[in-house]
Amino acid sequence: MQETRQFESDNRWFRIIYPKAWQVEFEDGIYTLTKADDSSWAFQISAYKTVNDSIPNFDIDEELQRIVEIHPKAKIVALPNRKAIYYTERRDDSLLYIWIIGGKKCKAFCSYTADASTTQNANLDASRQVINTMKLQ
Repeated sequence: MQETRQFESDNRWFRIIYPKAWQVEFEDGIYTLTKADDSSWAFQISAYKTVNDSIPNFDIDEELQRIVEIHPKAKIVALPNRKAIYYTERRDDSLLYIWIIGGKKCKAFCSYTADASTTQNANLDASRQVINTMKLQ
């Protein structure tokens, strides 16, 4: 098993455990995890939180219906501590694996993007493991 680190977002909206060999960068509200010596892929997280208590909790089933209308291949997947929406999308020479994960007052958009020729690799598997460790508010 590889060594890991724990990371908590600056606003404390989410926490993950990720491979120690990865680095975390933050720009424009997006956390990007990569390896310094490999630019063929990236794992990214954007989290959003309701700012008003009158806004209802995020409803994963309602979100699924909305996403399925846009992405017919979207499906609900079970994570260790919640449900998520998952789908893939091809953009030019890249393939994106996308997860939308709902918390009580927060949701996270996570994506693994890689060159189409390098999509099935250890970094994709590790990204899936990171998703499984995510704790959201």
